[in-house]
Amino acid sequence: MLNHPYHVRYHYREVIFLNVSLLLSSNEYKKKLSRCYNEVHKELYGVGVTQLRLEAANETMIMFLVKHQRVAALRALEEHYPELKQSVDAALHQEFKRRIQKKLAEELELPVAGVLRDYDPQTAWACTVVICDTGAEQ
Repeated sequence: MLNHPYHVRYHYREVIFLNVSLLLSSNEYKKKLSRCYNEVHKELYGVGVTQLRLEAANETMIMFLVKHQRVAALRALEEHYPELKQSVDAALHQEFKRRIQKKLAEELELPVAGVLRDYDPQTAWACTVVICDTGAEQ
C-alpha cells in the first residue's frame, strides 16, 4: 500500500483515520481529486468539465460541484425520446459512480463507502458527494 497521509498502524493491522477537511486543505490533493473526476467524466462523456469546486460536506464527505458541457447526443434525445434519455442518463450516472469510486480507491487510496450524484440539465450543474469510510464506527 502506498504511503497515505492518514494511515496508522496498530497491532500489525492498518487502520485509516480520515478527516476530509484535512485532505482538502492540501492543494495538491485537491488537484488529484479534480484530475480523477475529470478523467472519469472524459471516459464516459468524451469531454471534460468546465468548472469544478471541491468542498468538505462534513468530516466524511467530499462534495464535487461541477459545471458540465451538455453532450449533444443526449440533448438530441430530449425532445422526441424523453424516457429513453432519462434511462440513458440514469445508466451513465450509475456507471460514473462506479468508476469514480474505483479510481479514487486505486489512485488515491481513498476509502470510498459510497457515491451520491445528481445533475440538473437546465443549468448543467452536477453535485457528486463521495462518502468516505473513516475507519471509525459510524
